[in-house]
Amino acid sequence: MTFADKILFLFLLIVTGASFLAKNISATEGSVLLVELEGAAIYKGSMSENRTVTVKGRFGEVRIRVEEGRVAVTDAHCPNKVCVRTGWRSLAGESIICVPNRVLVKILGDQSEVVRGITG
Repeated sequence: MTFADKILFLFLLIVTGASFLAKNISATEGSVLLVELEGAAIYKGSMSENRTVTVKGRFGEVRIRVEEGRVAVTDAHCPNKVCVRTGWRSLAGESIICVPNRVLVKILGDQSEVVRGITG
């Protein structure tokens, strides 16, 4: 490893640490839960209300649990269950996606409801 490699490694380590710190400092708790099925909004509710939302996806039901200001996919009928293993989320801008069932669980904050861009 040359001296330039060490400098580059140190630089990348500092940038990674700074971006991680900036994300955690600027993060705000989410206040609204939005659930979409195949791109269409099917549920919108407060993150402060404890409840279970069940969505019928392509392969079966996706069970979403809202509890104490956080959300998780607790059960899903899909092959790898990546969405279930994602765990609990509570910060505005975070999301949980069940790709096989085409279900998107999105956490919005006070300012997150403004459309910033559209992709297609």
